[in-house]
Amino acid sequence: MSLYTGLAFFIVICSGFYLFCKKKYSYWKNKGVKGPTPLPIVGNFLKAFLQKEALYNSVQDIYFSYTNEKLIGVYRGFEPAIIIRDPELIKNVLIKDSYLFQDRGVSTTTGALTDNLFASNGEKWKIMRQKLTPVFTSKKLKDMVPVIQQCVQRFIEYVDHLVDNNIEHELKALTSKYTLEVIGSCAFGLDLNTFTDEENVFNHMATCIFTRNWITRAIVVLDMIIPGLIYQIETRKDIRDFFVNLVHKVIEDRKEKPSDRKDFMDLMIEMREEGKLTRKLEHGVSEIEINDYMIACQAFVFYAAGFETSAATMSFLLYELAINSDIQERTYKDICQAMEKYNGEINYDSIKEMNYLEMVVSETLRKYTVVGVLFRKAMSSYTFPGTNVTIPKGMTVMISASGSTKNPEYFPNPQKFNPDNFLPENIQRRPPCVHLPFGEGPRNCIGMRFAKVQSMLGTATFLKNFKVEPSAKTELELKFNPKTVVIQSINGLWIKISRRK
Repeated sequence: MSLYTGLAFFIVICSGFYLFCKKKYSYWKNKGVKGPTPLPIVGNFLKAFLQKEALYNSVQDIYFSYTNEKLIGVYRGFEPAIIIRDPELIKNVLIKDSYLFQDRGVSTTTGALTDNLFASNGEKWKIMRQKLTPVFTSKKLKDMVPVIQQCVQRFIEYVDHLVDNNIEHELKALTSKYTLEVIGSCAFGLDLNTFTDEENVFNHMATCIFTRNWITRAIVVLDMIIPGLIYQIETRKDIRDFFVNLVHKVIEDRKEKPSDRKDFMDLMIEMREEGKLTRKLEHGVSEIEINDYMIACQAFVFYAAGFETSAATMSFLLYELAINSDIQERTYKDICQAMEKYNGEINYDSIKEMNYLEMVVSETLRKYTVVGVLFRKAMSSYTFPGTNVTIPKGMTVMISASGSTKNPEYFPNPQKFNPDNFLPENIQRRPPCVHLPFGEGPRNCIGMRFAKVQSMLGTATFLKNFKVEPSAKTELELKFNPKTVVIQSINGLWIKISRRK
């Protein structure tokens, strides 16, 4: 091939690629929807693809760049997607028209326990949601409280040990020990013995789940370029094998029969005995088979959601109380006043009386939004009410949960930690669907109440016994790790813990 032929071939390839990109990236311009200019191949999320910043930060930056728009057109690779800013339109997608946005539209690799409640779609999701909901009724939660209280007691004893020996401990690592112990006890009936200074295999597994390595990152980028590729790739066999083996062990220990614990695993074993779960349809019946792999899928999401997110919330809460001593003392008094009504006990009923502590939890979830982006997929062509924008079936819809909670229009001085944001009168002033820590509508977090109960029991008991204040290692300007799925400080959260006198 001559130099001129090679050059001509190169020009043809470049011209073809230019025309391809121009056509792909003219989608939103042709529809009259404003949005940032995309880059070839990666669209609008270069920094997220390179893990220079978390995806929720990329979406949040776009959210604040178009303050006058209800809808923003973006590109994930070559695929168009849409970000919703307007609270009323968010409400339509998540609640009013939720049946048209039932699926999350989150791509996952095969063999990665994807048949779980979070990632499953369609009839499979409907059946699993219906069958798993009884695990989280008020009665079931109240029955779990004595088990959680045992974990709380071990947590307090471990913190006592740290204080006695003047041992500094990073907050996220500390609260993770507690929430992991709770999940082990309440979900699997296991004593994980997390309150040691040794690395725990369950903690290690959380790191594997919530930190994306370069292989996972590359797969995500390639899926943006070649949609559907991710479904053909199997990854993280170690995670799958861990949960399958865990389920086998628990079922074997219970002799393949439900125990009297009435916990998550008991419910799953009961489903396994049924063999198939069914749901009546207008024309026929939908069914899914429950085997050990399906149980492992649900165990995976129960573990991941119940452990990591609550640990993150508790750690940021204690960090904020350490640097806001006035709020800490007000929280302490709120806890003490509630305890007086219940014979000095911290239990299921007394935490419901801790109104200020609940406001502190809500404010922590606002300032440190655990899940910064919500995804939904259009199940059919959909026109957003009050607009002339219609999206096709299959398009991804994105909601910046972290953006709306940092919007001064809804939360004045949003960088300030202010639990009064959640006084009843302030909640009434805000439009719906601007604070979405657990999602909203039919696909909200099924374990929302469990997360609140375990967090409030642990936090209330901790604050009744200990004070927190800044240490030499406390950072007032936090930087967040772009490689983790759940929000996490790069350098950790360090504070000084001392006993209350």
